Amino acid sequence: MSMSKSKRRCIAILALMIAASACADDPVYVQPEAALEFVPGGEGEPPTAQLLLPIRLETEVEATDRAERAAELGVDVPFVTRDDLDLSLEWSLQNLDAEPGIARIHVNGANELFAYVPLAFVTDPEEEEVPPPLSGDVPLEVPGNGRRSGVFQEDLLSEASLDLEQITRGGVSPFAALLANQESLTEIAAGGAVLPREAFASLVRVDITLHADRRMRLEYTLRVRDHREPRLMHEELADAPAEELTVFAPADFAPPPAP
Repeated sequence: MSMSKSKRRCIAILALMIAASACADDPVYVQPEAALEFVPGGEGEPPTAQLLLPIRLETEVEATDRAERAAELGVDVPFVTRDDLDLSLEWSLQNLDAEPGIARIHVNGANELFAYVPLAFVTDPEEEEVPPPLSGDVPLEVPGNGRRSGVFQEDLLSEASLDLEQITRGGVSPFAALLANQESLTEIAAGGAVLPREAFASLVRVDITLHADRRMRLEYTLRVRDHREPRLMHEELADAPAEELTVFAPADFAPPPAP
């Protein structure tokens, strides 16, 4: 039995919608320029790297819509929201020493407005404890001349985005924000305003630091699923022309001085 022209057209449209939905969830990978290597007894701070998301430029329509939402809500609305992207960090540790060792990976980062720097919360290093990172700091045993791999899953980095908002715009202590699991939080008190979920900012930069008691190398890749249409991530990723990317300038957040 032949299919009607209108029915074939509906099926074709449905197929295109399904294909578009699938494409929006296809992951892309942001690669670092080089691996991190920790050398015990070396000079300076532990090795740290920053991975910037290659976010395309905002269109005039998007900027206008965002300004209208910000005026309506009474809070800054980011271009890249927490619901737009799902991030995960795939990593592989190689112990370059013959003896087994322990490593810790610290994951911090920044959204469009603020960057989280734990040391910024410490005024007296001898008396005050440094706040924990947004994610990580779990001791990882790595055999001598061996490897260990893992993933900071999407839910962990989603929680990191939320914790960053609570610490900065919400004014919550890092210790309180990072010890509580509030993945289902729908709003944050931000001064005299309320920051709703639709205005929660996503991480647009991921900072990775390697701590270890042996010489170790950390290789890592940031996996991104982009849910925005049109997509937020520039299709050329690391090869995108600089003039076609959004330049974010988040401030290192420090708590206001005690009264």
